[in-house]
Amino acid sequence: MMVLMMILHVFRVYLTGRFKKPRELIWVTGVVLAVLTASFGVPEAILVIGSPLVELLRESASVGQSTLTRFYSLHTFVLPLLTAVFMLMYFPMIRKQGISGPL
Repeated sequence: MMVLMMILHVFRVYLTGRFKKPRELIWVTGVVLAVLTASFGVPEAILVIGSPLVELLRESASVGQSTLTRFYSLHTFVLPLLTAVFMLMYFPMIRKQGISGPL
């Protein structure tokens, strides 16, 4: 549901032209946040899809303890930290520029 809402928001901003000057940096950080949001699903897919995804990401056919540990730490530490950093950049920029208004 979150990914669907994110996609709808990105399309609305794009179609209404709210990414144009002076809000281009807000657009860039928003796109980075969208990519981070979508990437939260990759470590989860490792457990569901298994070997094909591991071969794609690691170029190896085995899912071992090190693979699970690496993707668990990515999912629980790295991605949330990056998301928090970009949100701390995104919201003050919106506050400074002002909300662009409803459709």
